[in-house]
Amino acid sequence: MEIIIAEKAGYCFGIENAMKMVTDTLESCQGHIYTLGPISHNAQVTELLKDQGVEILEDQDVAVIESGCIILRSHGVGKKIIEDIKNKAIPIVNATCPFVRAVQKKVETYFEAGYQIVIIGNKNHPEVIGANGWCNDSALIINDINELENIGIYGRICIVAQTTIIESKFNEICDAIKSQVNEVVIFNTICSATAERQAAAAKTAKEVEYMIVIGGYHSSNTQKLADICKSYCENTCHIETIRDLDLTEVMKYRKIGITAGASTPDWIVKEVLEGMEEQNKIAEENVVEEITTEKQPIVEVEVVEPAEVVEPVEKAVVVEEIDEDDDANFDFAKSIEESLKTIRRGTEIEGEVIHIDEDEVILNIGYKADGIIKKNDFTWKSDEVLSELVQLGDKVWCIVTDLNEGSGNVKLSKIKYDNRLVQKQLSDAFDNKTILEGTIKDISGNGLIVDIGFTDIYMPASQYHVRYVKDLNTLIGEKVKGIIIDYNPKRRRAILSQKIILEKDMKDRREQVKEMKEKRFAELNVDDVIKGIVKTITNFGIFVDLEGIDGFVHRSDLTWEKINEPKDIVEKGQEIEAKVIAKNEEDKKIKLSVKALLDRPWDDFVAKNKVDDLVEVTITNILDFGAFAEVIPGVEGLIHVSEISYNRVESVASVLKTGDVLTVKIIGINAEKEKISLSKKATEEAPARPAPTQRSSSSSSSSSSSSSSSSSSSSSRDRSSSYGGGGGDRNRRPQSQNTSNRNKTVYEETANVTLGDSFGDMFSGLFGDDDEK
Repeated sequence: MEIIIAEKAGYCFGIENAMKMVTDTLESCQGHIYTLGPISHNAQVTELLKDQGVEILEDQDVAVIESGCIILRSHGVGKKIIEDIKNKAIPIVNATCPFVRAVQKKVETYFEAGYQIVIIGNKNHPEVIGANGWCNDSALIINDINELENIGIYGRICIVAQTTIIESKFNEICDAIKSQVNEVVIFNTICSATAERQAAAAKTAKEVEYMIVIGGYHSSNTQKLADICKSYCENTCHIETIRDLDLTEVMKYRKIGITAGASTPDWIVKEVLEGMEEQNKIAEENVVEEITTEKQPIVEVEVVEPAEVVEPVEKAVVVEEIDEDDDANFDFAKSIEESLKTIRRGTEIEGEVIHIDEDEVILNIGYKADGIIKKNDFTWKSDEVLSELVQLGDKVWCIVTDLNEGSGNVKLSKIKYDNRLVQKQLSDAFDNKTILEGTIKDISGNGLIVDIGFTDIYMPASQYHVRYVKDLNTLIGEKVKGIIIDYNPKRRRAILSQKIILEKDMKDRREQVKEMKEKRFAELNVDDVIKGIVKTITNFGIFVDLEGIDGFVHRSDLTWEKINEPKDIVEKGQEIEAKVIAKNEEDKKIKLSVKALLDRPWDDFVAKNKVDDLVEVTITNILDFGAFAEVIPGVEGLIHVSEISYNRVESVASVLKTGDVLTVKIIGINAEKEKISLSKKATEEAPARPAPTQRSSSSSSSSSSSSSSSSSSSSSRDRSSSYGGGGGDRNRRPQSQNTSNRNKTVYEETANVTLGDSFGDMFSGLFGDDDEK
């Protein structure tokens, strides 16, 4: 049998990159890890990640997630979903395939430019759904040329493709759209790796008699690969794993091709390949055995009927001789008949060892002739010594292989009896799903040879554990237990699986944990005070083990004091006491608060302090407009830049430093907003103000003279209207009054004041009415 693996089979760059991101996140993130939809369309990969603690979310589940880390699937998601996650301040790992991201950018750009977006692809595929989310879900999604009836109503169209679509279909639909629309922008966004994989699969399918396509049944790109292969090779099958492959059917063909979808990991492809090679090896061994058997003398078992067996004839002769004996009271013939066994080829018989030679063992089998077992029928190993394996008087079970081995003895085989016993034990174990225990003794290809006591059995590497094992040699000597999942006595084939037991155990544990969580969740109520052990510490909070269910304490609920990170105040394994402040019935999640059990620092502050008190504070943060200072643990106040010094402060950082301890005065307490105003300069003595400068009489005279000169140069009308009488004194009073009010607020930002509102109809009557003009 010849096996051809198509080029470009298996993981594409996008999926491989996404899987690496998931692996890196598993190593670095200590909180809950979610993927928004399956990271790829492969059930085995999804199950593997689930076993490692990665939970799968649907798009609508984002609304209920409050913490953890979300990995965006390789197929991408809509713009609004990303914005919703960012608004919740949840870390995002964007594992979107670069080719898919390019599609999203084109959709967003041309949608904003006024184009109608057309996506050629499957409307139910997550990649298409995600791309549509970058144009407010307004795209036309077309998967068939018959869906273009009303396409002509759109003036400007931008076309993109699902990255895994068949290129010939894409071109056909684009040509039809171009013939109906005036302005069309077309982007062939089919992934180059997809096109190459499809071309390689087609090339291989043309060359083989049987084609195997490996990948998820729900994977779009794998389905298209299967369709392409079927168009060139009628005998094409689509499988997910080796379990789905009918090896008996495959063995009918001599030239077999294999390809795999972009979401199919290498280890699944390798498992299928090695399973086929193992099956081929067994078939070749059977052929050799058949040829060897044909060379030996053949005795037709079915023609040896009981009536033709030689023993009854001899017994009849003996009876005649005894009948001539004078002792009529002793039935010697009957005695002989009862003492001798009737045997034929294939009979299972037990004998007693009466002689041991170097290359044979002779047994008394209660027959007219002794039984003889040659060494190669007693043991498989040529270097073993018969006298060390068996002793005189031992009872040995064996099978009759020939009634006369050439010297009158009955030929026996212990090996065939042992093998028949093993096959029966294997058959019973298979039928009853018996759990067998054994030890890994050797490696064979991509599998393990397990000693289960009564025989050796084969366990494929994929059936050893739910996780992939890179180096099988490290498993030699390990204890295993498993169930026979495949048994074929004709082909002497038996497959042992430990994985199926582990999967069942994991499923049972999950069910138990689920029941335990539900029970524990029902026992807890809001406002309950409980104790738990710190299980995981993240930068956004901690997870607490509450005897079977996890509770979450956000960093803001840990303490009233300001902290940098939760790990600064708690340790993993530490027992803490907290209060239940919320329960999520749908997700069975508990939210806790440690600080709810602590006295509020603000209440303590208000009880012990008042305005004008002097307090000692520690500077905690420096900003452009001032500095925050801790008054007591958990309570801070603000020293505004204007309250730092009587001298002008250009830079707060030049005067104060984080960690400085100083005495300040409380100049304001806002109980409603829980804010405190502090002043450093209020603790200092104000500098003496300079005395106002008195004007000299000469200056007054000069001023008067100047004023008089100015007045004389004005017209008589100006003098009478502006400076007549005591008008000058009256004009100065409002200026003095205005100076005293210059620091008062004259408008509010929310008042929307206009110039008309500010000045009123100040020009009314200045020029008279229309008639006077």
